Amino acid sequence: MKLLVHIGLHKTGSTYVQHLLNNHHAALAGAGLWYDPQPHYPAHHAAAWRLLIGDGAPLAAMVLAARRAGCHTVILSSEDLEGALHDPRAPSAIAATARDCGISAVEWHVVLRAPGAVFPSLFAQLQHHIYVDSFQMFYDAMHRGHLFYDQPRPGEGVPYWYYCMDQARDLERLAQRVCDLGAHDVIAHDYQDGAPFPGWAMLPENARAVLTALPGAEARNARLPGEAVAKGYVARAFEAVPDVEQQKAMMEAFTDSLRASLDGVATYAPLIGERFAESHRAALARFMR
Repeated sequence: MKLLVHIGLHKTGSTYVQHLLNNHHAALAGAGLWYDPQPHYPAHHAAAWRLLIGDGAPLAAMVLAARRAGCHTVILSSEDLEGALHDPRAPSAIAATARDCGISAVEWHVVLRAPGAVFPSLFAQLQHHIYVDSFQMFYDAMHRGHLFYDQPRPGEGVPYWYYCMDQARDLERLAQRVCDLGAHDVIAHDYQDGAPFPGWAMLPENARAVLTALPGAEARNARLPGEAVAKGYVARAFEAVPDVEQQKAMMEAFTDSLRASLDGVATYAPLIGERFAESHRAALARFMR
């Protein structure tokens, strides 16, 4: 049995792929590939959060379900597994689970998009969940080569979020870790090779043949317009400061700060792109098949 681990990265079309695989669960199973069906959101995020803290039990349950269905390949997909580029617990848990479940080969699939293009999309996306300042994001990316948010939504089960900017560094680190763990392979895909969808080559040809109905607009986690992003960040701020009188007291300073953060994205994104362009090219050259 083989395990395909799709770890995103974030803002590389992962949601579309997950809708596609979830919608075709039965057809994929008929072709020998198991994508554990999800009743609400199509990604394996809950399993990923457990793996990020070293717990392989949800993955073991997927493998058992795949065996019962007579499948030879298991597909695990969650962009929250981007944390495996940073934290050794997820690779170790996946390797141990694979070994214990009799999986003979593990492929780690990573879709790479230019960091300068990821930056504004990520800023727009995060307003759904937390409050971030674009300059702080820029500073962390330039200073560390990544973004890290510990327990971003307390009580919701997410241990942390990790967002990679220095792609060559992080993929080399993952490759070394999984090489030490056994029969693992790290494979990169270029986001620009997006037809029929980014990362399409991670699926064997017989799997692609059964994906006959492409999902609709609901499967595209497209970047929202600036006004919607601003409203989202206002909502996040008011979550932290629910008292109406305190909201009034902070509003002038907060509005100035938010406006500067929104306006700064267009300045910071190309600088991020310039800083990590060579790392992006090197990662594709090293890990594409």
